[in-house]
Amino acid sequence: MRYHIKRYFLTLVIPSILGVALIVYTYHIGFWVFPNLNQGSGTAVTPSATLVKLAEFYALSNETVPASVLQQYGASTGPDPHNLDLVFLIGAWIALGPYSVDTTLRDRKFRQYEQDFTDFLFELSELVRGGIDPVKATITLSEGNLGSITNQVRLAAKQMQIGYTFEQAMQTLGDNLKSPLAEKYTDLVVQASYSGGSVANLIQRASADMGIFLAIDREKRAGLSQYTVILYMAQVILIVLCAILVVQFLPSLAGITGLVGAGSSAASDVGGLLSGSDIGKANLERDFYLLVEINGFLGGLVIGKISEGKVSAGLKHGLILMLIGFLAWNLFVVPNTQATQTYTVTPISYDHTGYASLPLQDDVTVRVTNAQGQPVSDVSVSFAVSGGGSALPTAAVTDSNGTASTSITLGSVPGQDVITASCGSGVAVMVVTAASEGGGA
Repeated sequence: MRYHIKRYFLTLVIPSILGVALIVYTYHIGFWVFPNLNQGSGTAVTPSATLVKLAEFYALSNETVPASVLQQYGASTGPDPHNLDLVFLIGAWIALGPYSVDTTLRDRKFRQYEQDFTDFLFELSELVRGGIDPVKATITLSEGNLGSITNQVRLAAKQMQIGYTFEQAMQTLGDNLKSPLAEKYTDLVVQASYSGGSVANLIQRASADMGIFLAIDREKRAGLSQYTVILYMAQVILIVLCAILVVQFLPSLAGITGLVGAGSSAASDVGGLLSGSDIGKANLERDFYLLVEINGFLGGLVIGKISEGKVSAGLKHGLILMLIGFLAWNLFVVPNTQATQTYTVTPISYDHTGYASLPLQDDVTVRVTNAQGQPVSDVSVSFAVSGGGSALPTAAVTDSNGTASTSITLGSVPGQDVITASCGSGVAVMVVTAASEGGGA
């Protein structure tokens, strides 16, 4: 108050800084990054023992290795899109939520001020019409309950008691209400009082005009509320359409490219038409999600402009529509896209023989491909070993060539150990013969 800090500085500037700080902090601690331990564009690179140990240590607490640690040991990082969505949504709510809530509450308070001020003017005109002086009438009304403007009217009444004129006290009352409409009609009453004439009639006319204006404004808001509902429904329809495209239509369309060489000329023609489209490589799930979120935010701003005449009034609608899009996408679209993905896991290289209780000389490397036979990057491959053996790490992320690797330690019992690598619905099985350290099977 001493330095006259603007209200928006507390409701918008500081929360925006906190929102950005949250995004930076979550990136720093590794909340929305994952380690890609298989670097390189050709043969997968074996992760360093130190990095593997660190990954296992953080995995015990269900945490991800921080980005700073990964970079220190030379591992590449990339965003986990679903964690990234959550972080940005929370950051947006922290940055814009306080301002939008404060704006909404202030608008409601001012509308209540205007309604109660209209009633106050009407009661004041009735008292003045009955022969009571405007000053005494104001003091009398201040002793009762005037709704949301009770304190402001009492302050004006106290000013009159210490020598302020009616016009000066009314001007102060209009300034304290901070409502443009209330200030306008207060100034009208003050100017009319200065000019002389029947004060009671002037106040009554101001009250009637203000009441008519508020009634028109309520009717306008009620009429425009249907457009708010329409834009909300448009967002829901867009989510449904995008979900159908991502979950059902586009996967089926991508499968058409597999018709090439199926035997019929029609199939060959259709497949040839789409053979160069690379539909299977397109990450359309992310594109459609971003479309839903951007449409929700901009649609919210349009709602605010239509319903209340201010873009800032639409921030709350934009945040709500973004939240609806995020929840709907992660509850209905993401689980279905993950469930419908068909992967094939193929062994690339592994040692067929080794020694019991010892690591294999070379890492086990597999490649993950989709239904169209194209390599799939940034998916997790889980490794397991029978007979008491172990994999280090137990899960690895595929690189740009779709390959993932792990170090395998065989079980302590000589014989045949079975190594499995699984990703989604695809599983690769590899059999390794474990010999005793002395050389006998």
